[in-house]
Amino acid sequence: MLQIMAIKQIPLEAISCTNHAFRISEELDSAPLAGSIREVGLVNPLILFDLGNGFAIVCGFRRMYALRKLGRSEAPARVLPRDEFDPPRAFMMALWENIAHRNLTPLEKARALSGLKAVCGIPEERLIREYLPVLGLAPNEHVLRGHLRLNDLHPDLRRCLAGERLTQSSVEVLSEMPQSTQENFAAVMGRLRWSAAMQKKALRVLGELSAASGEAFDAPLCHRQVAAVLNDPGLSPFQKGEKAFDILYRLESPRLSEAEARFAANRLELELPGSVRLIPHPYFEEEGLQVEFHASGIEHLRHLTKALQDAAQTAEMERLFDLD
Repeated sequence: MLQIMAIKQIPLEAISCTNHAFRISEELDSAPLAGSIREVGLVNPLILFDLGNGFAIVCGFRRMYALRKLGRSEAPARVLPRDEFDPPRAFMMALWENIAHRNLTPLEKARALSGLKAVCGIPEERLIREYLPVLGLAPNEHVLRGHLRLNDLHPDLRRCLAGERLTQSSVEVLSEMPQSTQENFAAVMGRLRWSAAMQKKALRVLGELSAASGEAFDAPLCHRQVAAVLNDPGLSPFQKGEKAFDILYRLESPRLSEAEARFAANRLELELPGSVRLIPHPYFEEEGLQVEFHASGIEHLRHLTKALQDAAQTAEMERLFDLD
């Protein structure tokens, strides 16, 4: 039916930009697309749904955004007549038009699944059985629930995921939090960087702090020491991330400072040469020591290894391996 429909010139003012019922695309601003339209015009017309008092976009949200950005007043479009198309059928057209030519992002898959449920009225059991595999997702309830929550994320958190500042697993944890918590967390992530592993650890620490204190999940991120780190212009985003996590870890583990003090005192009692460094595992999470030293020559090397050998026989060295 669609391929034989006539193309019409539709005034942009008659096309709703706020009706996102059929939207699949996450990012709408595309400089390459705008450049292409500027140079050769709109190759593929919009597909619109006739609302009676205007038109909703079915396919072509990014094209519409580019046309408005370029200052155009109308667009070539194919219009789905109301007597032949209903919203569920129009949404299906939008979905298949998108997945036919590109891989959807996690947020776009979340938007598609939410639309299939809300617009098309497809029950969750069928979404799991039929549509999760179509979208390249494992057909189980946990995956569906996670993606439905993703679609309700705070806009700032959506941008963190789209910009790869947060992993999908991190965002899925945060999706269960209040919108205010999501907004605050996104604001912090705009100023520091955590690796995927660090995100997982930080979320665990924040959860344990919240459970112990009864405060909001994001309350420790407002701690004065964390704020000082975030406001330090001399630190890179990754340095801020390391220092902020260290503060959170110390808030969760007050015994850490005590362990560090005992380690420093025992190390001092060994009276090792200054060029020898004994380094415990970060946060004393694992047993063992890392030993580093620099020898300027063979005699210096013999001196250092002899000092280490003698230190290894002392009670002070044994205590460095038993700081619990």
